[in-house]
Amino acid sequence: MQIGTIESIWRYPVKGMRGEEVPHIYTAYTGLMGDRIYGVVAADGDPGHPWHTGRNQEEFVLYKARYNPDEELLLPPNLDASYDEWEPGIDPLYPDADAFRVSVNTPGGVSYNDIEDPAFIEDLEKITGRSLRIHVTQRGNFDARPVSLISLSTAARLGEELGMEVDKRRFRANFYVEWDNQDDPFYELSLVGKTLKIGEWLELMIIERDPRCTMITLDPDTAEATPRLLQHLARKHAGDAGVFAAVLKQGRVNKGDRIVLK
Repeated sequence: MQIGTIESIWRYPVKGMRGEEVPHIYTAYTGLMGDRIYGVVAADGDPGHPWHTGRNQEEFVLYKARYNPDEELLLPPNLDASYDEWEPGIDPLYPDADAFRVSVNTPGGVSYNDIEDPAFIEDLEKITGRSLRIHVTQRGNFDARPVSLISLSTAARLGEELGMEVDKRRFRANFYVEWDNQDDPFYELSLVGKTLKIGEWLELMIIERDPRCTMITLDPDTAEATPRLLQHLARKHAGDAGVFAAVLKQGRVNKGDRIVLK
């Protein structure tokens, strides 16, 4: 039974920085290809959450991280062969880590061709007064689950309740969806424990609700904080917005793909 469609797909080359919308992407057990490969670690960070993000520097959400445009960074070149031969232990071949080099543009207009250029960290340390380093892994740097999903109707209803426009990008999801069910704006919360098929291949199990933090208070275009959004979510919605998912079957996802409840 079809229950919705993929409105847009987003990945975040650097944890905490601005994301990039993509037309399609390969999604594996470790999440979307290239998602949150890089993170900035603070020496004085909490051991449980050592990352430097917008929680520590609000304008960090305005830093623009980009991979070089390359289809191989969205879909493995041998993906079709993997589909033909798929069985346990058969995985598509990702490009080498060097292919995922990230360039960064700061809100102040400074550009770095490579986030691992020592000048980037040195300049960020001067701004923040923290001791920082880059951490990179193709497994992705996640706080919880490797895939997140939220509906446009959730953002719209929260905006109605607060009397403000709530940009979907505040929630930093991988998949933004439009539900066919128009009666429940928070429909995704009812899907915990259920399995979805997206497009031809990808299958997800919705694992849990997404408990929100101060990151959603930051405007994605200005970094201006709106604390009442998080306060309202805590009072009226148990602090949750959107859901986390685990991948059961890997595959390509396209913008506009149908979402089917299995």
